[in-house]
Amino acid sequence: MARIVLIILAALAIVTGIVFAADPALDIDGADFFRDMAIQPATIPLAEALEFLRNTGPLLTLAVIAPAVVALVMKLFWPHRRAPMSIRAALFLILSLTLGPGLLVNHVLKEKWARPRPVTVLAGEHAFMPWWDPRGACDTNCSFVSGETSTAVWLAAPAVLAPPPWRTAALGAVAVYASGMSFQRMLMGAHYPSDVLFAAIFTALVIWAVHGLLYRWPAARVTDAALDVAFARIGSAILRPFSARWRRIRTEKPSPPT
Repeated sequence: MARIVLIILAALAIVTGIVFAADPALDIDGADFFRDMAIQPATIPLAEALEFLRNTGPLLTLAVIAPAVVALVMKLFWPHRRAPMSIRAALFLILSLTLGPGLLVNHVLKEKWARPRPVTVLAGEHAFMPWWDPRGACDTNCSFVSGETSTAVWLAAPAVLAPPPWRTAALGAVAVYASGMSFQRMLMGAHYPSDVLFAAIFTALVIWAVHGLLYRWPAARVTDAALDVAFARIGSAILRPFSARWRRIRTEKPSPPT
């Protein structure tokens, strides 16, 4: 199944790249379509609902990643206490979020790929650049790729960890949520269709790779028990200097009064 997922994602990446490179006007036409839709009176309630959806995005991400961070901290400093999730699951969530939406999307692509956003291109402020051309007039936080779409698609990571009876429903819910987020960003003139498509594909590939590293690939796969032991040792090494100093303080005799 994992191999099939990789083939599908690779095929989507290739097809998306070829189609939007062969006909860059598809991005301009898409931006025009969403700009016209945004000014329709019937679209205003939808736009407001989608804006609310966007505003809740950081809170949702925080609610998902917080238990993973707490689990790692507890295992480091209180190794015998029960954490809210396994260390392997916590590492999977933290690494996939950090490497995907964090590093690849928001630090590398959005900062280095100077593609102007549709709203500035349609207003005549900047020249249009196809997805494959990193040159452009944008200085920072640029159009390629969509950060909000990437973060929304990242929610597929915790969905993958859901029990089998709930996994399909969880992934379906993530697909609906990510589609709504992508629609909102295009409606606001913040991204082209290729921006949101590539954001989803790249993020899904990062999730696939990190999951393989921790769960599937025999050469790198580790057990929950081994990770528990490793993090307990790391925590002990961190706390050892403080424990030694605390013991010295407790054993020191106070000076007699003069």
